[in-house]
Amino acid sequence: MQYAGSHGPARAAHHLVPSEHFDALASGRGGADAVRFLSTTEYSRRLLLLRALLDGAALTPGALGPLPSADSAWDALTAAQERAPEEFRGLLLHPQVGAWLAYGLRRLHHTAWGDGPLWTDLGHLFALCAVAAARAGLPLRTTVPLRDGAVMFPALGLARLPGRPRWATAEVVVEAGRLTVEPHREGVGPPPPGRPDGDAPGWLGLRRLRTRTAGRAAEVWLDDLDPYRDLGRPLPPDRLAPERTARWQEGFGQALEVLEECDPETAGALAEGLRSLTAVPAPPGGTVRSISSDDAFGGLLLSLPPDPVAFAVALVHEFQHNKLGALIHLLTLERDDGRARHHAPWRNDPRPLSGLLQGAYAFLGITEFRSRHLDRVPRAGRAAAEFEFALSRRQTREAVRTLAADPALTPHGRRFVTGMAARLDAWEADARVRPGVDAWAALAATDHRTEWRVRHLAPAPADVRALARSHLAGLAPHAVAAATLAPDPDTPWSHARTRLIRRLLGPGPGPDPAPAAEPPSPADLALLSGDPAAVPAYTRLLAEDPESPEAWTGLVLALATTTPGARPLLHRPELLRALHRELRATPPDRLARWLTGTPDRSRPYG
Repeated sequence: MQYAGSHGPARAAHHLVPSEHFDALASGRGGADAVRFLSTTEYSRRLLLLRALLDGAALTPGALGPLPSADSAWDALTAAQERAPEEFRGLLLHPQVGAWLAYGLRRLHHTAWGDGPLWTDLGHLFALCAVAAARAGLPLRTTVPLRDGAVMFPALGLARLPGRPRWATAEVVVEAGRLTVEPHREGVGPPPPGRPDGDAPGWLGLRRLRTRTAGRAAEVWLDDLDPYRDLGRPLPPDRLAPERTARWQEGFGQALEVLEECDPETAGALAEGLRSLTAVPAPPGGTVRSISSDDAFGGLLLSLPPDPVAFAVALVHEFQHNKLGALIHLLTLERDDGRARHHAPWRNDPRPLSGLLQGAYAFLGITEFRSRHLDRVPRAGRAAAEFEFALSRRQTREAVRTLAADPALTPHGRRFVTGMAARLDAWEADARVRPGVDAWAALAATDHRTEWRVRHLAPAPADVRALARSHLAGLAPHAVAAATLAPDPDTPWSHARTRLIRRLLGPGPGPDPAPAAEPPSPADLALLSGDPAAVPAYTRLLAEDPESPEAWTGLVLALATTTPGARPLLHRPELLRALHRELRATPPDRLARWLTGTPDRSRPYG
């Protein structure tokens, strides 16, 4: 390493992305070799971030408070890197080190705020120095900050010093590869060698999950200690109970078994690049919560999935984000203004181009997994597995088409999206999904897109008033301008029809269809069975609640299903709801038929 201060000018190596890695990643793949390449580039980035943090600390008066100087930290880290380069590389690539570096730089630049003095976050640097020295077998004496009487040593464990002030310091001594925290000469530290993730008095070891996959060992940290394990402000430790840790170990091992059986290349890539899992609470409704960050390559936050397949899907999903995030650190794939404007088939809110690209890439990986796993599903769960594959394939295809049409893609981005599209093309002729199941997948995808438009798009008020006048005058509808984005972030979504489809298909590898608070609506049941009674049923629901996005969506779907001439409504469903606001006395289905020029054979509904 080189420090810009006293060690001469720094020289940064440029990373060139080999075409074979780029094309493999674009197709949603990328095995252990590609992940190893991305890890190398992320290591370079971490070195640059570390230098930037040290430069910033040196130039900011009082940034390190009562702690040693930035130069002393750099000297310690340089010595450790020279003595044990691979150990140092592994430490710097620890996901929580990446998260800390990013958070510390944001604090230095006043784009993030902490609950303690600046030095309490920047001073984590000296805990990093202590671990680096211990790994390299070098002696070191330094000072570390305490947070609520504790100090975390990255990829090692947490020392607890009760009775100390909330913001304080402690001395750390490293000798012969052993690290000891010495408050008032009473040392605490990790247990003797042989138990690297064990506990000791005053010490909580960082636990590991271990298994074998694709012919190699796979080990990840199960992090419930590091303050920088989250993506926001530092967190206090939240120790998992032993039985909970055992469930994580079992689930992790089984998930890698599932992956190895159907996709050894992805299993090997995960074994190469995944370094830590952080347990987070599950959201309501039986779904799995998973999060990752470009700052923490190799790490992800996850609620414990209910079964091995759901665990495997979550790993694939977030590791796709990891791979794409690392690639974006090397190449610019889009030059967008960041405005949230696109429909993402798996999200309720509008997304910017970058978010849509990330989501599409994650679902490309999920679709690959669903395809490879489909023939290994037991017969009882086959219909549900076909639905999940067909739905994921449709959602990803829609997103990739949206990406390909956006002019903000760079040439690299266009080549990348072309690679994604080519992989999707290979599944277009996949006949393993039965027509009836595929029809339900098409309905679920259309349902989401239609309701998104109903909720988030608004026609021009002048256009709507002009249409209302034409209807009252008995004239034909006329063309109107495209609707504009008017996001509705507050009204909750029920996704009732897709949940109902999953319930009707029976247990399988999809999201857990948790029992509904109320029985399915007759309108939804009629829609899924193709019964024309769905139209009057949704009309009655709208008479009770004229603003219900779910009922408007259901009506449009029912009309499009039973009356082919009404299908254009799927492209402008928001116009129907807006027109009905002007003409409350007119039944919604009659307005729909007027808008589309289809015969009105309706009768009053009781």
